[in-house]
Amino acid sequence: MYHTRRTTFPRNQTVEVPHYQMRAFDGRSLVLVQEPRCLKVDVTALDARAIACVTDVLHEGGEIRGLIAVDAMLFATVFQLAMNDENSPGLGALLEEAWYLLAPIEWQRHVPVRAGESVLVGLYR
Repeated sequence: MYHTRRTTFPRNQTVEVPHYQMRAFDGRSLVLVQEPRCLKVDVTALDARAIACVTDVLHEGGEIRGLIAVDAMLFATVFQLAMNDENSPGLGALLEEAWYLLAPIEWQRHVPVRAGESVLVGLYR
């Protein structure tokens, strides 16, 4: 995971975000395995909504703690399933021995989602 906080988010640079493979999904949480590749993210190209996603405190009090990249098509499917479950707090994953809620940072760039694309995902606690 690329560690970051809302107060230290690298606004004027390009960063390499580790890519993760989704191995399992139980309706609420993902099992993720880090891959050897990274996604280069030009942070200066993020729009105002994406910057708000990484710099705002969530209404539940959580804030961003890191970034990962995952397959956009698979993530869209599991994210929608998790969000459609009215009993689910959202989509989550255990990474580096901590539990995180997952949310796409820049979703509109990936609609419609195509095979082979990656999506930038924020990890929140």
